[in-house]
Parts: sequence; C-alpha cells; structure tokens
Amino acid sequence: MPTKAALRTSDVMRQAHAQLRRGELPVDLLDATIGRSWQRCLEHGLGPGTLPELPRLSGGELRDRREANRRLIALADPLVRRVADDLRGCQLLLAGPDATVLKSYGKRFVINDHFCITPGINLDERWFGTNAPALAVIERAPVLVKSSEHLLFPDNPVSCVAAPLFDVGGDCLGLIDLTFAADHPRPEIFLRRVQQLTGALEQQLFRDHYQQRWVLQVHASLAELDGVACGLVAINDAGLILAVDPQAAQWLGREAATLIGQSIEALLGSAWSEIRRQCEGRSALLGLDLAGGQLVGRLNPPEAWQPATLEGEAGASVSVVVPASPPSVRGADLEALVAAWPEPLAREARRASRALKAGLPVLLQGETGTGKEQLARALHASLDGSHDKSVPFVALNCAALPESLIEAELFGYGEGAFTGARKGGYGGRLVQANGGTLLLDEIGDMPLALQARLLRVLQERVVTPLGDHREVSIDCRVIAASHRDLEARVEAGEFREDLFYRLAGVVVELPTLSEQPSLAETIRRRWAALCRRHHRELALDEALCGRLAAYDWPGNWRELEHCLEVALVGAEPELTTLTLTALSPRWQRKLAGDLSLGRPSLAAQAAESDTQALRDLEQAHMRRTLEAHDGNVTAAARALGVSRSTLYRRLGH
Repeated sequence: MPTKAALRTSDVMRQAHAQLRRGELPVDLLDATIGRSWQRCLEHGLGPGTLPELPRLSGGELRDRREANRRLIALADPLVRRVADDLRGCQLLLAGPDATVLKSYGKRFVINDHFCITPGINLDERWFGTNAPALAVIERAPVLVKSSEHLLFPDNPVSCVAAPLFDVGGDCLGLIDLTFAADHPRPEIFLRRVQQLTGALEQQLFRDHYQQRWVLQVHASLAELDGVACGLVAINDAGLILAVDPQAAQWLGREAATLIGQSIEALLGSAWSEIRRQCEGRSALLGLDLAGGQLVGRLNPPEAWQPATLEGEAGASVSVVVPASPPSVRGADLEALVAAWPEPLAREARRASRALKAGLPVLLQGETGTGKEQLARALHASLDGSHDKSVPFVALNCAALPESLIEAELFGYGEGAFTGARKGGYGGRLVQANGGTLLLDEIGDMPLALQARLLRVLQERVVTPLGDHREVSIDCRVIAASHRDLEARVEAGEFREDLFYRLAGVVVELPTLSEQPSLAETIRRRWAALCRRHHRELALDEALCGRLAAYDWPGNWRELEHCLEVALVGAEPELTTLTLTALSPRWQRKLAGDLSLGRPSLAAQAAESDTQALRDLEQAHMRRTLEAHDGNVTAAARALGVSRSTLYRRLGH
C-alpha cells in the first residue's frame, strides 16, 4: 500500500512488537519487505532477544574470500572509501553476494552493548535475522531497515540501508550497506546515497564492457542525463542494439529482451546514418518521441561516454575511480612462450608458425584456459613486420555474437543492405584483417549456413559484403580455434567437413595442464619466475609441489597461475618455505587427496598423517567436552571458546 512507508514510525513498531509477543505476525503494521523477512525469521526459529551466532571466517578464509571477490573489491573499494570519508559518523560495508562482509569503512557501531559488524561475518537472515544486506540479496533491490525493524534487536541504536550491485549480465556481484544512527530524521537520504553508489558502479561496468560501442543515454530530464539514474543503451556500428540496462528499459517502457538485436532507428526516429553523421567525434543531444511522452537522449561515439560522478553531501565531487585492468597478452614472443613446453608441442607450435608465414591456415584445439589465444597472438607476432601497426591482428569470437550479427561482422555489408546499415557500408573483419591475421575464435560455434560462406571466401580469397554485388579481394592469414572437438562435430553433422579440412592446415592440440609431462618441473620454473617478478625469496616445498603436480587443474593454466600467485603474495612475510598449511583452507582441501592419483612421497604421506592426527585429536577433545556438559552444545562451545555453529561443523553434525 502507498501508506506503508509512511507508517514506519517508532510508535507503530512498538505496536508491532507487542502484537508479536502475543504470538501474532503484525503484517498490517510492517512494510511488505520487512513483513516477509519477519515471517522467514520466525520460520528459522529466530525472534526478539535471540542471540545471534554468526558464522565468522578465519583470517585465512577471509583472505581467500576477498580473493574470490577481487573483481568486486577492485571496482567498489576506491569509491566506497571516498564516500566513507565524506559521510563521517556512518559505517559502510562491502559484502559478497552471500552477504559475507568483506570490508568495513568508517565508524564501527556497537549493537546490543557488545556486538560489532566486522569483516568475515556472514549476515545471512538465518543467523542475523532481518537486516539490510540480507534483504538486498533476497529482494534484489535497495532496502531500508529501520532500527526496531531488526527483529533480533528491538532496541537497535542504528538503522541501515543496502543495495545490490549487478554486472551487465544481471548477476549479483555483491552489495553495499550503509549504517547510521537510528535517530537520523531522514533515513531516505542514505537509501538514495547507496543507490547512487551502486548506480555509479554499474555504469562503470557498462562502460568497461561497451567502451568500443556507441552508447545512448536516456532520461526524462536534461538535468539528470549525466546522473546515475539515466538509462544506457549500447549500439554497434550497424545501428543494432546490443544491450539495454534496467534504467533504460524502464524509461523506454519496454523489456530489454524485446529491444536487443533491433535497429536503433525505431527509437531515434531518424536514419542511423544521419544521426551518426551528427555525432562524428563528439556527443549529440537528441529528442526521443515515444508513446509515453518525450525523453532526452545523448548519443556518444565509441570511447566518448564517461560514467556519472557522485556529488558528496558537502558538494565535493566523488568520481568513480577504478584501477585499470592489466593489459592482455599482446604478441608474446613465440620462443619465450614455448620455452617451457614439452618438445613435441613446441615443435608443433614452430611448425604452425612456418605454415602461417607460408599462408596456410592454422587450427588450435584445446579446452578453455589452455592458452589458444595466447598462442595465436604469438604466431602472429612471429610474422615478418607484425610489430608494425599497419599489420593487423583481428579477432572474432564466433560464440559471443548472435547469428544475425556474425554474418555482418565477418563479411561486412554494403550501404543500404538493411535497415540501419551505415552510409558507405562496413568492410567486416575479413577486410579489416587484410595484410595481417584473422583469429576465428570458437569456430566450432559458427552456424552451418555461415560455414558455407566462409569456405567460399577461404577458397576464392574474395568476400562479397551483404547487400552488395562487389567482390573485395582479401589477403590475410587465418587462425581458427575451438575448445570443441571439431572432428567429432564433423561426424555428428554439426560442422562442415570441407571447411574443417580447409582450416586444418596445421593442427596444434594444446593439452590440458594435467596432461602435461614433467608438470612438477614446470611448476617449479613458474614459481621461480613469479618470485622474481614479486621480488620475493620463498622456497616451494617439495611435498606441496608434488600435490600441485597431481591436481587435476580443471581451469588449466589460468587456474595454476592464479593459485601460485595468490599463494606467493598472500604468504606471511617471515615465511621461508611455502607448504600446504600456508595455503588457504580452500586450496588445502583441494590438494589434500590428489597425491593418491600419483605416487606420494614419504614426506607428503607423513604430512597428511600428521594433519589427520591433529583433526582426530581436536574432534576427540570436542566430544569429551560435549559429554562433560551433558550434551549441552551452548555450554560446550563456551568452554571451548568457539561458536555453536563451529562446534557443529567440526563434529560433522
């Protein structure tokens, strides 16, 4: 009801708690979101006065959780830190998508005379009752939880607001919570503030993903066009809509799914070619006449649009600052790349380089993470003159584009080929790669109809753009790559046999990491290289090296590199040798049983035996303590100095 929010007063909440003490859920007195939360809490056996026993991560587990959420932290930490400096007297929390607190900023409030919210605590509703971070995750929307609406803490001295943060795919990356004194007269200010925070960060994510595309900003007010409430639409060079964020869908009054793949002309009311001409090198304001009224738009050329900035309460500008992404591998030297490879594989890579120089196609096969694109760039870099900017390396991911876009992207199109086709047409990736190298990544996902066109282009070395009768000569080297077994797809009728043999001039099959011979030696060399890069002298324990070599590595090189580098930078400064026990609990669990697949050393067997013996001793001590307290879990946990949930977990209950 519209009056729900207006009734969230202290008098109403006293009535609600009184009704709850009589055994009735006061649904009519509560905000709908709060009412649903109280209902769930009561079903979990929680109520006013219940003392929460929150799962709390150890120091090592917290480091591991932060590493797992490093994308969220890298994105949000700089901005949240600045806002915390601006909003003195408040506490801000950065939490993961499961409501585990990763970082805390600003003031630290004390709840219930002794309880503080600190990093490592999980604020799941099942443990902590009604609270803003848990509700933001459940409702997938910004929420306000006023002081006495916290079910477990009727006399809570604080209120809190929280908002989830979504990536461009709609997945929740985490959330931001803002906690403030309960007596603040206008809590809605803080709700608006946290919405601005997540809105600014989501705009940054949108920009990072679509910075090479045209971006249309949409709002009903010109004054708000550069704010976090404006909608965003990503458009390709052909004028086709690639993405529509939730705010844009709301302003346009359409579901995002109904707009994606459509021409932008229907929204703009003018020919795309004319509008683009207005925006050459600069942004342009547009009027958008829609059935629901007129909106204001601004069309920005690729790389021209910048996300919104936040204005602090004191008027200071707080910009979104995000560390630059590390540069991707570009043209790594082939010999440096294959130096640590098994000789037969290195020989095939060199053979592929010679074949590519002679104009023959190269096919790279291997699972995700085995380094196909890295090898493709190294093969291109081995060509004469490849370091000249005029010798292009052009990549097209055949699995990343819908079928309707692959054809136009690959073969190009002529002027007027379809609605939204730009003036002068578009050459396409094959023409862009003239004189250089074209990488057709995930070629196994290319639709069969386009495979026939690609085969003709490769045979005749000419391409005919869509809607055009002219034939354009092409002269580029072709590398194809796929994680799929193309020969198996040929047998299944899902890939053209003639195209396969045209692409398979030289086939390099990149093995998974677990298939690499002498993996232990490779790990030692990689470890030594990482130590040099980070200026750290830290020996790698032989027993641990054996476990690493025996692990299956489903993520291949990416997973190994990540594991080793995190272990190195996270090691204690005084450590001289990295052993299994120095790794995070997650990696200890992953590596604990993998030597059974190979031949464990005596040292590894002894280490495993010692670890198991310690676990058995700890569990026996806990059981004796529980028996001494007549099975009273709360009393036994207090005597052991652990929480009830920890005791349950370690006893295997």
